[in-house]
Amino acid sequence: MLSCQFDVRFYETDALQHVSNTVLVGWFETARLPIFRFFTPDLDLQNWPLILANYNVDFLEQIYLDPGVEVKTWISKIGNSSFEIYQELWQSNVKKAKGTTTLVRFDYQSKKAVRIDDTVRDLLKMHLIHEE
Repeated sequence: MLSCQFDVRFYETDALQHVSNTVLVGWFETARLPIFRFFTPDLDLQNWPLILANYNVDFLEQIYLDPGVEVKTWISKIGNSSFEIYQELWQSNVKKAKGTTTLVRFDYQSKKAVRIDDTVRDLLKMHLIHEE
C-alpha cells in the first residue's frame, strides 16, 4: 500500500462547507505518482507510456476543511497491458471515499496497448490489495 497525505485547502471547499467532489479526482491522481514512476522514473511526459481508460469515485461521506486527508493506494488487478488501481480517501480515521482507475500501457506511435513488462509487473504486484 502506498500512502499520500494532503492538507485540505480553503479554496477546495464549496458553499456547502465541504470539499468539492471534483477535488478528489486530483488527489487520487497525485497519489498515483509513485505508480507512474514504475513506468517512467523521471515522469518524462515526452515518453509517457500510460493512458487512462476508466475511473470511478464513490463518495461515502462529506470531507471537510480540517483535518487533512490521507489517500491509500493499492493495485487491485493486473492484466496483460492494463491494471486497476484501488484508492481510499480517509479523514479522521473514517473512510470518506473510494475509487478505481484503469490504466493501460500504451504506445502512442502505433496507438495500441502494449504488454506490461515483467520488471514493472513485479513492482505492481508488491502493492496488490489483499482481501480480508
